[in-house]
Amino acid sequence: MNSYRAAAFVAASVLMALPASEASACSCQKMSDKELFASSDFVVRGRMKSVTVGVDVEDPKAKSEIFRMIRGEFEVEKVLKGSLKGKTLLLHTGFGMGDCGRLAEFIGAAYWYRDKKNGVLEFGMSKTEIAGQPFYHTGICDYAKFPNGQD
Repeated sequence: MNSYRAAAFVAASVLMALPASEASACSCQKMSDKELFASSDFVVRGRMKSVTVGVDVEDPKAKSEIFRMIRGEFEVEKVLKGSLKGKTLLLHTGFGMGDCGRLAEFIGAAYWYRDKKNGVLEFGMSKTEIAGQPFYHTGICDYAKFPNGQD
């Protein structure tokens, strides 16, 4: 019986010693929709045409790090903030398991793609560059407006 307690103690100690980055959670600053809109680099209204799960994305700051992300092909109907070229953009998010991602929203939006009432939504996003290409990202801490006022 004592060996089980010792093993449990060692296992608990190892788990507690893991770096914070291994077990991080998402937390957002409480802001109004107006403040979230203002803090976004871009805000677009449109439809999610398709979603790809498990896209490898290189971290621009630590080139040796590769992240698995979600990529949505978003058809832009209107740019509400900022300026974008083209009518389609690749919008990235996390899985939503502690990484602030919007996987459920991306999949739901793709499901309702053809629906006139439920298919149109708005996303606020940030923009950076990776390997000289624009990289658009959104998460649960960013502005979003869903059909029927769902947030």
